[in-house]
Amino acid sequence: MPQQPAFRPSLFATRLRRGAVAAAVATVLAGCGGETPRSASPQAPNSGTPSPTALTGTVAVGAPISDGRVRVLDSAGAVVASDIAVAADGTYTIPALAGTPPFRIEACGNVGANWQCIYSVAQGPGTANVTPLTTATVLLATGQTPEQVMVGNAAALGSAALDAAQQQLRTGLAPVLASSNVAANLDFISGSLTAGARTGYDRVLDSVGVNTGVDGQPFVQITPRLGDGNLFLQQGNSNGAVQVSSGAANLSLSGLEDLFRTMSAAMTSAQACRDSATGLFRSMASTARMSMGSDRAEGATQVAEALCSMLEQDRMYPVRLLSPVLGRCDLDGAAPVCRVGFVVGDGQGGAQNVGGRIGVTQENGQWKFLGDLDSIGLYAGATVQRDRRIDGDTPVDRYMRALAFDIAAVPGLQCAAVSQRNEQQQVVPVAYFKRFAGDGVERLSLWTLPNQGNQRSLDPANGTLRSSDDTWVALPEGEAGDEVVRNFLRGGRVVTVQLFADEACTSAFSVDGRSSFKLEIEGVPPVWASLPGLAWPELTAAGREALRGITLAGNASATLDLSWTQPRGPMGFSEATFCGDRATCGSGGNGRIAEATLRPGATTVRLSLQTGGLALPAGSARMLALFGRNGDGLQIQSNHLSCAGRPSGQSCDP
Repeated sequence: MPQQPAFRPSLFATRLRRGAVAAAVATVLAGCGGETPRSASPQAPNSGTPSPTALTGTVAVGAPISDGRVRVLDSAGAVVASDIAVAADGTYTIPALAGTPPFRIEACGNVGANWQCIYSVAQGPGTANVTPLTTATVLLATGQTPEQVMVGNAAALGSAALDAAQQQLRTGLAPVLASSNVAANLDFISGSLTAGARTGYDRVLDSVGVNTGVDGQPFVQITPRLGDGNLFLQQGNSNGAVQVSSGAANLSLSGLEDLFRTMSAAMTSAQACRDSATGLFRSMASTARMSMGSDRAEGATQVAEALCSMLEQDRMYPVRLLSPVLGRCDLDGAAPVCRVGFVVGDGQGGAQNVGGRIGVTQENGQWKFLGDLDSIGLYAGATVQRDRRIDGDTPVDRYMRALAFDIAAVPGLQCAAVSQRNEQQQVVPVAYFKRFAGDGVERLSLWTLPNQGNQRSLDPANGTLRSSDDTWVALPEGEAGDEVVRNFLRGGRVVTVQLFADEACTSAFSVDGRSSFKLEIEGVPPVWASLPGLAWPELTAAGREALRGITLAGNASATLDLSWTQPRGPMGFSEATFCGDRATCGSGGNGRIAEATLRPGATTVRLSLQTGGLALPAGSARMLALFGRNGDGLQIQSNHLSCAGRPSGQSCDP
């Protein structure tokens, strides 16, 4: 692991920043490459009685999946339907299902700001919902990842295996099913589902987070959003449990859709935003708060006016908020507070997360927009990176993974301790962060072992700080790093951040009367052995040749077309950069000579190269970097490098 991780800085803000929405709603995106084929128009919601040969269902994660497309394979692997549009209400229809059952179903689209694929199965015409719980059913029935199931035959998807998988899920989710007032024998595949209703089956989807991965064998992890605990499932084996908070059954979620529709209606124009009867103010909680850069607004009036002014000044109107994806809820206070996705759709299939820890609360039984979940900027996330050298016949790969903890350096805060829980629910320290000396410090920095590079110190009395705003925690290769990952998988995805007013990390520091905060981590890296199996893109032969062959003099320009495949399933890469010098490849650096925004599902990009003072002679080092996030929120960076001047088989880094 390099002393300073080579990861690109966090792609998402921990605070709403001026200009973020403008980028999201732009309809013309420079350098955009190819994209998944699109139908002429989305399908209308299902109406009437479907044909007896039709396959219908709902694609949902609680909120409807947006800009989704459905693909269906039969048991022999033949494509029997593809590019089937998912309607705005989450429904899809295949008028006539042909081929040999069982049929494998894949639906890909935006889940909040993340591009995600979810899976299901059908034994023939009828109803087949596609949800995270049907994805879990497919995995537990086959013992394979859903991506593997979409390749080859479907012999393992028989009725008996599916019934056993559903029963395993229902047993683990029994408290959630009861709290959601649904039958204990709910069929996740064919059960009644209305996306966005926030009741019944849809409420079950709101109540849990479902993630899949591989650790020796494929697994399903379920984390409650309206309670505590952690459920870790592999085919035939269940570990852990989920508990539902005592107030969860009485918490109505149905008003969330109304809140976001009302906010979108108020964001169509400056006049609508400030309208005294229907404007943004009526959606704000009395305790609303929001930071925008260095400015901070407090109270319903100030937050509404700050948002309206920002939209007007940056000419962002109109803004369309996507149906909110629910996050973890805190039901211990006088009023419920829930984290929600604060995501803008651009009408072109893209989605942009414009807020980090954004929340809603209830006042007089009505959901209201709270804004910042807390008065201190906090963020927890993860990134994985693959470097692939493309010179020669055999690629040379190098993998890295890291966690990021952004903790705002508010006045008086000197130390923060981040911890997780292991499988036995024991508290395990992850890292300490302290204030770096000097002016202009925005975040606390990682407390590291002296003279040990990026290795975290777990002793607040023994360590050092390397630089300001040093938020990355590099995970070691192999089992040493896997221990942290497995704690997240088997102990839960929530970290606790404790604040201290002294460097010894002993005297509590309070913000709004609290010195301890729980937050979900955005994405969890895989165990080391599973890193090669992620959805890494592979440059085509033409793409590799184009990357290796481009040459440019200083202060020159050119157009470069590159293409790639995604052999392990679709991935929502959103950005591409081209660099001639990796050391200065950061945003605004001399080494970055091209960048472009990608549409979801893109597999090509046209880059406009501008070298400035950096020449690109034959054989010199160059790198194409693709950035994206999977449905788990894990940031993925894929670097394709060429350095013909270095010996074959070596990394391109010095």
